[in-house]
Amino acid sequence: MANTINVRDLPEQDVQLLERWVERLRAKVKRQRAAECERRKEPNFATWPLGVKGKLARRGYEFIRRFMSFTRQ
Repeated sequence: MANTINVRDLPEQDVQLLERWVERLRAKVKRQRAAECERRKEPNFATWPLGVKGKLARRGYEFIRRFMSFTRQ
């Protein structure tokens, strides 16, 4: 991709318009990248048939203990 755009024959007003448009595109990409980075930082909790997501009941704890002991064997 080219780093420069040939605007030699364009009037000054059009050149300034293009400059503002390119800056807006850069800002948009920067916001999208920041949002994507924030989404990656959020933990992704899996759902399972043990109850409400985010709360660990005794039943869920026992399931995890049995699962972990099973995977270690």
